[in-house]
Amino acid sequence: MLNYFSSSWLLLTALMVLPLSIPALWANRKKYVHWKKTSWLSFALVGILSGAYNLSFLISADQLPISVASMFLSVASVLVLPLTCLMANRLPQKLEIFSILFVFIGVALVLQLQLGSYSWVGLIFGFATTFLSANATIYSSKSRKILLASEAMISKQLGKLVFALIGFTIFVEQDSNAADLKLSLWFLLGLYGVIKIYDTFIASRAQFMLPPLVFQSLSLLSLPMVCVGEVIIFKGSFTLLQWTGVIAIIVAGFMASLSKQTQLEAIQ
Repeated sequence: MLNYFSSSWLLLTALMVLPLSIPALWANRKKYVHWKKTSWLSFALVGILSGAYNLSFLISADQLPISVASMFLSVASVLVLPLTCLMANRLPQKLEIFSILFVFIGVALVLQLQLGSYSWVGLIFGFATTFLSANATIYSSKSRKILLASEAMISKQLGKLVFALIGFTIFVEQDSNAADLKLSLWFLLGLYGVIKIYDTFIASRAQFMLPPLVFQSLSLLSLPMVCVGEVIIFKGSFTLLQWTGVIAIIVAGFMASLSKQTQLEAIQ
């Protein structure tokens, strides 16, 4: 169900952050002695949600075209919208309602209105990725007064480590070529791991500074780049209907980002 290289990426990225986290953890060691239950729960949940949605995304990407799997990751804003409105005790604005509508239209067009032509396992984990990513964004934002960005990054990488081990144990299929991976692939794996660690740190800071709706909506902009990469690098085919769906999703993200929503109340 999950290939060896994808699992190795998740595991290696998580392991790489452990030595890098030691200086930050040591510098704040006195702080952790006085952490209460709320602080430890926040640290744990940020990591659990991050690790869970990363593993869910990898399983989805193994079963679906990468553009479709990335779509599920990107459109988590469609779930962030109603969740943030509920938490802020307000009704959605007109732009937000139209944003939700455009996201649904975009998803339907990218899937070419043919759910049956895709792996049901991939679709299930795709929807799970959307749900977990939305909640990870919201909870990270609400934890901003408890965790530092470096602590959020450490939590997320530890979560990836735990779920990478789960992935290896449960979801990885035997691959006869796993031991024969070229050295260049392992080099790229390590390089991508370093970039991903930096990306996680930047994302953690952005989640603390931006309303979750705006942060998650901006992530929609990565979708067209993934689709272009699939066409150019992997020689995939993307129909006019699917490109229309991608445009609809980008428009949805733009409309959602214009929301006047403020930061959700932080956990005390």
